[in-house]
Amino acid sequence: MFTLCIPTIDRYDNFLSKYLPNYINNDLINEIIITDENGNDIDKIKKNLNSDKLKLIKNERRLGPFLNKLHACSKASNEWIVLIDSDNFADEKYFQIANEYINSNILGKNVILAPSFAKPQFNYSHLSGLIYKKGSFKSNQEIENSKTNKNFTCSETLMNTGNYVINKYLIENLNLMREIANITRSSACDVIYFNTLLFEQLDLNLHVVPNLEYEHVVHNGSVYLQTHAQNANFNSYVYKRYNNLQ
Repeated sequence: MFTLCIPTIDRYDNFLSKYLPNYINNDLINEIIITDENGNDIDKIKKNLNSDKLKLIKNERRLGPFLNKLHACSKASNEWIVLIDSDNFADEKYFQIANEYINSNILGKNVILAPSFAKPQFNYSHLSGLIYKKGSFKSNQEIENSKTNKNFTCSETLMNTGNYVINKYLIENLNLMREIANITRSSACDVIYFNTLLFEQLDLNLHVVPNLEYEHVVHNGSVYLQTHAQNANFNSYVYKRYNNLQ
Protein backbone atom coordinates (compact mmCIF):
# COMPACT_ATOMS: atom_id res chain seq x y z
CA MET A 1 0.00 0.00 0.00
CA PHE A 2 1.24 3.48 -0.87
CA THR A 3 1.04 6.96 0.55
CA LEU A 4 0.60 9.48 -2.27
CA CYS A 5 2.23 12.84 -1.48
CA ILE A 6 1.30 15.91 -3.51
CA PRO A 7 2.87 19.31 -2.75
CA THR A 8 0.79 22.07 -4.33
CA ILE A 9 0.03 25.72 -4.80
CA ASP A 10 -2.93 26.91 -6.90
CA ARG A 11 -3.18 23.73 -8.96
CA TYR A 12 -6.71 22.52 -8.16
CA ASP A 13 -8.65 24.03 -11.06
CA ASN A 14 -6.38 22.88 -13.88
CA PHE A 15 -5.03 19.64 -12.46
CA LEU A 16 -6.06 18.28 -9.07
CA SER A 17 -9.78 18.56 -9.77
CA LYS A 18 -9.25 15.93 -12.50
CA TYR A 19 -6.58 13.81 -10.84
CA LEU A 20 -7.78 13.44 -7.25
CA PRO A 21 -10.95 11.40 -7.97
CA ASN A 22 -8.77 8.83 -9.76
CA TYR A 23 -6.30 8.70 -6.89
CA ILE A 24 -9.11 8.31 -4.35
CA ASN A 25 -10.48 5.34 -6.30
CA ASN A 26 -7.06 3.67 -6.59
CA ASP A 27 -7.01 0.67 -4.23
CA LEU A 28 -3.21 0.73 -3.96
CA ILE A 29 -3.36 4.16 -2.30
CA ASN A 30 -4.65 4.29 1.26
CA GLU A 31 -3.36 7.76 2.14
CA ILE A 32 -3.18 11.00 0.14
CA ILE A 33 -1.23 13.82 1.75
CA ILE A 34 -1.52 17.26 0.20
CA THR A 35 0.64 20.09 1.51
CA ASP A 36 -0.62 23.42 0.23
CA GLU A 37 1.51 26.55 0.22
CA ASN A 38 -1.37 29.02 0.55
CA GLY A 39 -4.50 26.98 1.31
CA ASN A 40 -6.42 27.79 -1.87
CA ASP A 41 -6.33 24.22 -3.19
CA ILE A 42 -7.29 22.76 0.18
CA ASP A 43 -10.33 25.03 0.39
CA LYS A 44 -11.50 23.81 -3.01
CA ILE A 45 -10.79 20.15 -2.22
CA LYS A 46 -12.83 20.37 0.99
CA LYS A 47 -15.69 21.92 -0.96
CA ASN A 48 -15.71 19.35 -3.77
CA LEU A 49 -14.29 16.07 -2.47
CA ASN A 50 -14.74 13.87 0.56
CA SER A 51 -12.57 10.86 1.36
CA ASP A 52 -10.99 9.34 4.45
CA LYS A 53 -7.82 8.93 2.40
CA LEU A 54 -7.26 12.68 2.21
CA LYS A 55 -4.96 14.41 4.70
CA LEU A 56 -4.92 18.11 3.90
CA ILE A 57 -2.22 20.36 5.36
CA LYS A 58 -1.91 24.12 4.88
CA ASN A 59 1.69 25.20 5.40
CA GLU A 60 2.26 27.81 8.07
CA ARG A 61 4.61 29.62 5.68
CA ARG A 62 5.58 29.19 2.06
CA LEU A 63 8.30 26.55 1.93
CA GLY A 64 9.20 26.37 -1.76
CA PRO A 65 9.31 23.20 -3.88
CA PHE A 66 12.16 21.40 -2.09
CA LEU A 67 10.89 21.74 1.47
CA ASN A 68 7.23 21.39 0.54
CA LYS A 69 7.95 17.96 -0.93
CA LEU A 70 9.83 16.92 2.20
CA HIS A 71 7.02 18.26 4.35
CA ALA A 72 4.44 16.15 2.54
CA CYS A 73 6.59 13.01 2.69
CA SER A 74 7.36 13.49 6.37
CA LYS A 75 3.66 13.06 7.16
CA ALA A 76 3.38 9.68 5.42
CA SER A 77 2.35 6.63 7.46
CA ASN A 78 3.50 4.02 4.91
CA GLU A 79 7.03 2.86 4.18
CA TRP A 80 6.66 3.52 0.44
CA ILE A 81 5.73 6.98 -0.75
CA VAL A 82 4.70 8.01 -4.25
CA LEU A 83 5.75 11.65 -4.64
CA ILE A 84 3.93 13.24 -7.58
CA ASP A 85 3.86 16.92 -8.56
CA SER A 86 0.39 18.42 -8.51
CA ASP A 87 0.44 19.16 -12.25
CA ASN A 88 1.39 15.58 -13.24
CA PHE A 89 -0.59 12.33 -13.13
CA ALA A 90 0.26 8.71 -12.41
CA ASP A 91 -2.47 6.24 -13.36
CA GLU A 92 -3.30 2.94 -11.68
CA LYS A 93 -0.81 1.04 -13.87
CA TYR A 94 2.03 3.13 -12.42
CA PHE A 95 1.13 1.98 -8.93
CA GLN A 96 0.67 -1.63 -10.02
CA ILE A 97 4.09 -1.77 -11.65
CA ALA A 98 5.75 -0.12 -8.63
CA ASN A 99 4.00 -2.55 -6.30
CA GLU A 100 5.05 -5.57 -8.38
CA TYR A 101 8.65 -4.33 -8.48
CA ILE A 102 8.78 -3.92 -4.71
CA ASN A 103 7.28 -7.36 -4.12
CA SER A 104 9.53 -9.08 -6.69
CA ASN A 105 12.89 -7.66 -5.60
CA ILE A 106 14.93 -7.61 -2.44
CA LEU A 107 15.21 -3.89 -1.78
CA GLY A 108 16.91 -1.97 0.98
CA LYS A 109 15.54 1.14 2.64
CA ASN A 110 17.78 3.52 0.70
CA VAL A 111 15.77 3.10 -2.51
CA ILE A 112 13.99 5.24 -5.07
CA LEU A 113 12.03 3.75 -7.99
CA ALA A 114 12.32 6.17 -10.90
CA PRO A 115 10.13 6.26 -14.02
CA SER A 116 11.35 5.03 -17.39
CA PHE A 117 9.03 7.40 -19.27
CA ALA A 118 7.61 10.80 -18.32
CA LYS A 119 5.09 10.91 -21.14
CA PRO A 120 5.04 12.28 -23.76
CA GLN A 121 8.33 14.17 -23.80
CA PHE A 122 10.94 12.52 -21.57
CA ASN A 123 11.79 8.98 -22.62
CA TYR A 124 14.22 7.18 -20.30
CA SER A 125 13.43 3.66 -21.50
CA HIS A 126 17.07 3.16 -22.60
CA LEU A 127 17.98 3.39 -18.91
CA SER A 128 15.44 0.77 -17.81
CA GLY A 129 16.94 -1.74 -15.43
CA LEU A 130 19.89 0.44 -14.43
CA ILE A 131 20.56 1.13 -10.77
CA TYR A 132 22.33 4.38 -9.94
CA LYS A 133 24.42 4.16 -6.79
CA LYS A 134 27.94 4.90 -5.61
CA GLY A 135 30.37 3.14 -7.91
CA SER A 136 27.93 2.77 -10.82
CA PHE A 137 27.86 6.20 -12.44
CA LYS A 138 30.73 5.66 -14.87
CA SER A 139 29.50 2.28 -16.09
CA ASN A 140 25.92 3.54 -16.33
CA GLN A 141 27.10 6.50 -18.41
CA GLU A 142 28.90 4.14 -20.78
CA ILE A 143 25.72 2.09 -21.17
CA GLU A 144 23.70 5.27 -21.78
CA ASN A 145 26.17 6.54 -24.37
CA SER A 146 25.97 3.25 -26.26
CA LYS A 147 22.18 3.51 -26.53
CA THR A 148 21.57 7.22 -26.96
CA ASN A 149 19.55 8.40 -29.95
CA LYS A 150 17.21 11.28 -30.69
CA ASN A 151 14.25 9.50 -29.08
CA PHE A 152 15.89 9.22 -25.67
CA THR A 153 16.31 11.77 -22.88
CA CYS A 154 19.56 11.94 -20.91
CA SER A 155 20.04 10.64 -17.38
CA GLU A 156 20.74 14.15 -16.04
CA THR A 157 17.17 15.09 -16.94
CA LEU A 158 15.89 11.89 -15.33
CA MET A 159 17.59 12.92 -12.11
CA ASN A 160 15.63 16.18 -12.11
CA THR A 161 12.30 14.64 -13.10
CA GLY A 162 11.09 13.17 -9.82
CA ASN A 163 7.53 11.84 -9.72
CA TYR A 164 8.87 8.66 -8.23
CA VAL A 165 8.50 6.11 -5.44
CA ILE A 166 10.68 6.75 -2.40
CA ASN A 167 11.25 4.83 0.81
CA LYS A 168 10.44 6.91 3.88
CA TYR A 169 13.81 5.98 5.40
CA LEU A 170 15.44 8.47 3.02
CA ILE A 171 13.10 11.26 4.09
CA GLU A 172 13.65 10.59 7.78
CA ASN A 173 17.45 10.43 7.62
CA LEU A 174 18.44 13.23 5.26
CA ASN A 175 20.53 15.90 7.02
CA LEU A 176 20.01 19.44 5.72
CA MET A 177 22.00 21.36 8.34
CA ARG A 178 24.76 22.32 5.87
CA GLU A 179 22.36 22.99 3.00
CA ILE A 180 20.00 25.63 4.42
CA ALA A 181 21.51 28.49 2.42
CA ASN A 182 21.17 26.51 -0.82
CA ILE A 183 17.58 25.34 -0.53
CA THR A 184 15.94 28.68 -1.37
CA ARG A 185 17.81 28.74 -4.71
CA SER A 186 16.93 25.19 -5.73
CA SER A 187 13.47 25.66 -7.27
CA ALA A 188 14.51 24.75 -10.82
CA CYS A 189 16.76 21.86 -9.81
CA ASP A 190 15.23 20.71 -6.55
CA VAL A 191 14.92 17.04 -7.59
CA ILE A 192 18.49 16.49 -8.79
CA TYR A 193 19.70 18.47 -5.77
CA PHE A 194 17.65 16.24 -3.47
CA ASN A 195 18.86 13.08 -5.22
CA THR A 196 22.47 14.24 -5.06
CA LEU A 197 22.19 14.75 -1.30
CA LEU A 198 20.75 11.25 -0.95
CA PHE A 199 23.60 9.74 -3.00
CA GLU A 200 26.14 11.64 -0.90
CA GLN A 201 24.68 11.00 2.53
CA LEU A 202 22.63 7.80 2.43
CA ASP A 203 24.08 5.70 -0.41
CA LEU A 204 20.91 6.06 -2.46
CA ASN A 205 20.08 3.23 -4.86
CA LEU A 206 17.93 4.72 -7.64
CA HIS A 207 16.30 2.04 -9.80
CA VAL A 208 15.02 2.98 -13.26
CA VAL A 209 11.98 0.71 -13.41
CA PRO A 210 10.88 -0.75 -16.77
CA ASN A 211 7.41 0.41 -17.87
CA LEU A 212 7.00 2.76 -14.91
CA GLU A 213 5.34 5.65 -16.75
CA TYR A 214 3.28 8.72 -15.90
CA GLU A 215 1.90 11.85 -17.55
CA HIS A 216 4.31 14.78 -17.27
CA VAL A 217 2.60 18.06 -18.14
CA VAL A 218 4.78 20.92 -19.36
CA HIS A 219 3.01 24.28 -19.06
CA ASN A 220 3.75 27.98 -18.63
CA GLY A 221 3.04 27.81 -14.90
CA SER A 222 5.85 25.31 -14.37
CA VAL A 223 8.14 26.22 -11.47
CA TYR A 224 11.10 25.03 -13.52
CA LEU A 225 10.28 27.36 -16.42
CA GLN A 226 9.61 30.28 -14.09
CA THR A 227 12.80 30.00 -12.03
CA HIS A 228 15.42 28.31 -14.22
CA ALA A 229 16.97 31.49 -15.62
CA GLN A 230 17.19 33.41 -12.34
CA ASN A 231 18.92 30.50 -10.58
CA ALA A 232 21.27 29.58 -13.44
CA ASN A 233 24.48 29.78 -11.37
CA PHE A 234 23.12 27.56 -8.62
CA ASN A 235 21.71 25.12 -11.17
CA SER A 236 25.18 24.76 -12.68
CA TYR A 237 26.63 24.18 -9.21
CA VAL A 238 24.14 21.38 -8.51
CA TYR A 239 24.68 19.64 -11.84
CA LYS A 240 28.44 19.83 -11.33
CA ARG A 241 28.01 18.34 -7.86
CA TYR A 242 25.88 15.54 -9.31
CA ASN A 243 28.39 14.86 -12.08
CA ASN A 244 31.17 14.51 -9.49
CA LEU A 245 29.44 11.45 -8.07
CA GLN A 246 31.35 8.27 -8.77
